[in-house]
Amino acid sequence: MAYSQGQTIAAADYNGLVSSGASNIGNVWGTGRQTFGWGQNASLINTVSSAATITATQWAGLVYTLNKAIGHVWGSSNQLAGGGNIGITAGATIAAFANVDTMTSNVATNRLLFNASGTTVTGTNFTASQSYADSTSGKQTTITRTVTFASGDSARYFFNAGGILRYFVSGASNNGTSRSADYVTLFGTNLRGANVRAITNGGRVGTSGTENSTNTAAGYYALTSTDTTFANISSSSATYTYNSSFVRLDVKSNGTQGSFGDQGSTITFTLVAQQPAQTNSNFNDAVDVTVTTRVDIIPPSTTFIGNVWGVIGVT
Repeated sequence: MAYSQGQTIAAADYNGLVSSGASNIGNVWGTGRQTFGWGQNASLINTVSSAATITATQWAGLVYTLNKAIGHVWGSSNQLAGGGNIGITAGATIAAFANVDTMTSNVATNRLLFNASGTTVTGTNFTASQSYADSTSGKQTTITRTVTFASGDSARYFFNAGGILRYFVSGASNNGTSRSADYVTLFGTNLRGANVRAITNGGRVGTSGTENSTNTAAGYYALTSTDTTFANISSSSATYTYNSSFVRLDVKSNGTQGSFGDQGSTITFTLVAQQPAQTNSNFNDAVDVTVTTRVDIIPPSTTFIGNVWGVIGVT
């Protein structure tokens, strides 16, 4: 910033904060691009002409918007003096708001953080069967769930503001064979699901088993129209030699849909159960497992921002 405490706010200074600077609040608050942009109404922080005099109303709009963003990222206790209603009047100087420049930059840097989440919307349970006859041949079952946003930007705003999709195996039961019991452990304990965030997933939900692969860095912005494997887990507790059987969670999108760097409006979760060929005839139990899955939606908190991601469908 060119200004210092007590000086008149120049148009270039103001525009740098709201729109033209490397780190500006408009890029975070409004449409933005890729990981920038919460999709909020940015009418209070419009760019002004280079010859304009910044009014008290314009400066108040900037600090008001900045405080909303600070509240979303870190909570109200970190807002600049005055909170949401700062009460700036004509003739006020910038002396009381010396941290505006610093906090604008901090919000831009930490834009994917969030102080709180909204209320979790528990998904509908979907039950599918994994059934193989007593055989030594290899088998595979896939269970697919799909999440649909209104647009690519709706998805982008959801994830940028802290939204989370939680894929979860909510139940598994079997017909009593040893191989079925092993799959129940794989589904119900070893790989119970995963979270999709903007740029990470936090790793698999589940414990034990043999971790063939896990991709904790994969989030919404890593998705493409080709499956990305979030986790692949083999059994480590099979009664017989079924340790080569595994379950895998793949996630993909329908690819870029808009003009602002989204990664798709539809996200597909595929749970894969793989039974490799078993040449030893002593180890060929039938498999008859019922698996129940759901996708929970954890939306961003709307304490400081509005819901612009809309209705999210799950099938």
